[in-house]
Amino acid sequence: MKERSLILFFAGLVFVSAGTRLVSSVQTPEQQEAEDATTEAGGQHLRIETDHGPIHLWRPVNYEPRTAGIVVYVHGYFTSVDQGWSDGHLATQFSDSGRNAVFIAVEAPRSSSEDVSWKSLADLLRTVQDSVAFPLPRGPLVVVGHSGAYRTILFWLFEPRVQHVILLDGLYSGQSEFRSWLRPQPRTKPHTMVLVSIDTWRQSNRFARRIYGTARRRYVPARSSSFVPRETHARLLYLRSQYEHSEIVSSGKVIPVLLEISPLKPLPLERPQSAEGRGAP
Repeated sequence: MKERSLILFFAGLVFVSAGTRLVSSVQTPEQQEAEDATTEAGGQHLRIETDHGPIHLWRPVNYEPRTAGIVVYVHGYFTSVDQGWSDGHLATQFSDSGRNAVFIAVEAPRSSSEDVSWKSLADLLRTVQDSVAFPLPRGPLVVVGHSGAYRTILFWLFEPRVQHVILLDGLYSGQSEFRSWLRPQPRTKPHTMVLVSIDTWRQSNRFARRIYGTARRRYVPARSSSFVPRETHARLLYLRSQYEHSEIVSSGKVIPVLLEISPLKPLPLERPQSAEGRGAP
């Protein structure tokens, strides 16, 4: 009887010890995020693995959730989202824009033979939301796409949250869809677009001529303050680029400037103290 009692006693100790280890190994989403997130360009960076390829998420340190929006960046051909994130120094460019937003970069086709990775923007946002412990903001959503990114953007155009598109030398096709999207619609917010061209200047010129009220510039200004209200409020702002096709992204002199004239709010001057505004992504 004594031997049986001792066996049960030690078995209980083993069970309690194993249970303690099991409980301690289970992490909350906040704990998992805190471990996975890294500091980059003065903000928090998180890389998320999904069935449709990696997603990079970046949030500025002085992010204010009440007025924040979302930027979704789509890379072009001959690169991947991981390579585009590092080679384009995207976190730095997002930081330089000074916009109060959650910035998301997604996988996209690397050639014309590859299928579009994310055909639904709503599915993409749900996937991101399931991977972070804070609510994604409900403010303006801006889509930025380079080159072959137009294929992904065409799938998203008529989703309700897409109100502003920045297309960087990517008008290779889809002109009729973009024209239809830019056409004023009753009971919906106006859609606006910034179109930058260098290799696609012929297609872009023809497209811009068919959009009433297009504002034009022969170069991309170095500062957003150089734009006049007629340009920033235009349905279509068409810019010829002084930068080569790849430099439009790699130079770091285009994306921040164009984000500054987007519907996104600027970051607050001081870091908010609310619990929702603190912590890792």
